[in-house]
Amino acid sequence: MAAKTRRNSILVVYEGYREGYFLEYLVDHNDVRLNTLFCSGGIKHSARDVNVYVFFDEDFQSRSDQIITDETLEGLAKAWKLNHDALKGCAYRDLQTLNKDMRNPILIVSYPRSIEGFLLRLLGSPLKDLEGKTSKQLKGILEGFLKSLPLHNEDNKKMQSYNEKIAKYKVEIAKQKQSDPNYRQHLRSLEEKTAEYGRKKNRVVFMRFLNDKLPLSEIAARRADIPETDMLLSAFGL
Repeated sequence: MAAKTRRNSILVVYEGYREGYFLEYLVDHNDVRLNTLFCSGGIKHSARDVNVYVFFDEDFQSRSDQIITDETLEGLAKAWKLNHDALKGCAYRDLQTLNKDMRNPILIVSYPRSIEGFLLRLLGSPLKDLEGKTSKQLKGILEGFLKSLPLHNEDNKKMQSYNEKIAKYKVEIAKQKQSDPNYRQHLRSLEEKTAEYGRKKNRVVFMRFLNDKLPLSEIAARRADIPETDMLLSAFGL
């Protein structure tokens, strides 16, 4: 399971940009070769000569557009060499407990509800205090940490650069809408670039949050009582 040397590699299918940033943060601490696949919904469970992990939010189970289909659960049970209907009706946070032989794919579910709930647990919030809150409420709590976080000089330089690019693209978008609003392809390209630099800004803040509030030592200290933490760290050989 664990990636211990430079030759070892893992594939992580993940949902959400914060999951991706968290994976980047972990890989910065070792020499594992990380292959990632962004996947907004769905589970992939086939790969050769590589350990496959799927990192997703518990609230998939309550979202009709992202719920794991019975067909996928049957395929997952087959991959884990279980009875074909062994996983139906199982809470997502409990699915991995049935994968006792750690066969591909290994599921790492962020809970309660989302990556934000998982991060708040890492910060020391008791699970009982987070249970029952909505994904929106959990995001709001984490945003409080992010907004109060002082950035370093290098962070501010990056943020200024990204803000300048966003402002530039917004001006171009406004001009495009006035001159030729029907030229959808170019307009969409400009909007995608604006969104890209918005994500880069979010990454700067989120990575500063991880470095300052959740250094690797703090994350490792939680591995005994947060199984998902242990699985992630083990996957990266940490």
